Amino acid sequence: MSHQELVPVFQELKRQREARKDLIVDSRSLKAVAESERIVIDVPKYGVHPLTQWAHGQLAEKVQIPQKYYSRMLDTKNFGLLADNVNTWLPTEDKRMIRILDGNVRAILSDRYRVLDNYDLMFLALDEFAKAGAEVHKLNLTESHMFVKAVTPRLQGEVRPGDIVQGGLVLRNSEVGASRFAVEPFVLRLKCTNGLIVSEGYSRVHLGRRKEEGEFNWSSETTYLENQAIWSAVRDVIRNTFDPASFESIIARLKSNAETPVSAPVQAIDNIVTHIGLTEAAKEMLLKNFLEDKDYTQWGITNALTATARQLPEPEDQVELETKASDIALMQAGAFLDIVDAKPKNRAVRNLMGGDMT
Repeated sequence: MSHQELVPVFQELKRQREARKDLIVDSRSLKAVAESERIVIDVPKYGVHPLTQWAHGQLAEKVQIPQKYYSRMLDTKNFGLLADNVNTWLPTEDKRMIRILDGNVRAILSDRYRVLDNYDLMFLALDEFAKAGAEVHKLNLTESHMFVKAVTPRLQGEVRPGDIVQGGLVLRNSEVGASRFAVEPFVLRLKCTNGLIVSEGYSRVHLGRRKEEGEFNWSSETTYLENQAIWSAVRDVIRNTFDPASFESIIARLKSNAETPVSAPVQAIDNIVTHIGLTEAAKEMLLKNFLEDKDYTQWGITNALTATARQLPEPEDQVELETKASDIALMQAGAFLDIVDAKPKNRAVRNLMGGDMT
């Protein structure tokens, strides 16, 4: 991504940082209120606020209302019943961090939740990227996540002759409790600009000290010192991920498995889909990509998976499938063949596979 493309992202991160409000409240003081077209949360002294989709999910989990039932009440606009359910089960003796942005509750978290700020993380990361000769390949900012993928030409190798890949990393962070903070190796295939995320990096849960009730003070000396220690560790992890020896080790593993053959392509895709768990729509895309490329090997399935990931609309789903593709790519040949060559248990499916395309 060019500097010009990154500027609006930084502006949005800065805006969010300045507009946010984080409160520590007693759960017993919160109340769900039904309005004509929505449900809101009444936070004493701080007013009523609607919830984002992500916060609705967290609220359902906190009060232990089954997600399907919660969503049904929400979708059918039965806000009175939903408010009654929430208020019945909400009062507890714990304290919660309520994160508010643009007037909406964006997260309902533990009072020990440690926010690793996206704005600070980006500035730190860009500084380390510059030292490694790396550039941002892709950046996604969603309601629940920030994903930053960066690569450097200093880390370059071939999985096959002429099939060049570059090394780098992916940073994933959530300010709303959607996932751990993580730094993981990223491998970009230059031929198609699809990528693999190697799930062997550094991760950290967002856990800190308990906080006092009221509006949280981000500028306090205690918070500053706690976060400084974390950012120092993050710098070290980023530098280590750009280490040439680590990249060369990944390339060697990819090479060793790349030519493992796939004898029954349709059956193989069916088994891979079952193994990693994909929707029917994603399965159709995966099969199409695999058959069109005609590379019936472990590396071929890997590239079909990353091509499918790129076609998915949601960044969270893309990252998840790119990580699963890496698991397939780095799998020992024997374990890979155990999956792709497994015969379907259903006789009708076995008969269908008898006409597999090769």
